Amino acid sequence: MRSMTDQARSPLHRSSFGILSATAAAALAFTACAPEEELPTDDDQAQTENQTEEQTEEQTEEQTEASPSPDAEENDDAADDETPDDDAADGVEETDDDDADAGTEGDEHVVYQAIQAALEEYPDGVITKFEDESDDDGYVELSVYDGTTEWELEVDAESFEITKTEDDGIDGDDEQKAQAVEIDIAEALQTAEQESGGQPHEGELDTEDGVVVWELEMDNDVEVYVDVATGDVVKVDN
Repeated sequence: MRSMTDQARSPLHRSSFGILSATAAAALAFTACAPEEELPTDDDQAQTENQTEEQTEEQTEEQTEASPSPDAEENDDAADDETPDDDAADGVEETDDDDADAGTEGDEHVVYQAIQAALEEYPDGVITKFEDESDDDGYVELSVYDGTTEWELEVDAESFEITKTEDDGIDGDDEQKAQAVEIDIAEALQTAEQESGGQPHEGELDTEDGVVVWELEMDNDVEVYVDVATGDVVKVDN
């Protein structure tokens, strides 16, 4: 028999060993030449996660913009409720300019303001006479009855301060006329303006057909007689 050494050295054994060695070498060479699969790096993974988060945020914002919030819808409804209805606005009565201005057009006239100044000094007084001297002398002359006597006043036409006061006394006839007054003199002046188209220049208490009146002369020379108890126009002289 051949020893183990002889078998190892036999040609058949050497041939088999050589084939195995060649096959293994070829396999290793193939493995070395094959392209290695690229594994994702940490940077690549982080970039992918950031892109995914950005896409998610964009989708969320788009959905939020497309779907109005309940608060926004409530605000829109409230705004619609507060919008005035055109028909309602059309139904509001417009103030007639003529009516609004009636009786107030002379309120800033110097005579009105002088009368106001006199009645502030004599709150319970009755104007019995007035004359506008503002163009010539710079004042309005007034007479006011305070319940016991008649005071003659001069009221500055610019400052409307009383610059002169004089006790003018009063007789029984004039006192009865003063006591018959029931309406404010401003009302009588406004009536006279509407009747005449002018502004007050002078006036005094008088009697017309047994009726106590304010005889009011306007700056266009029209005279208007106004009942001191009712405010009615008794007569107009052009």
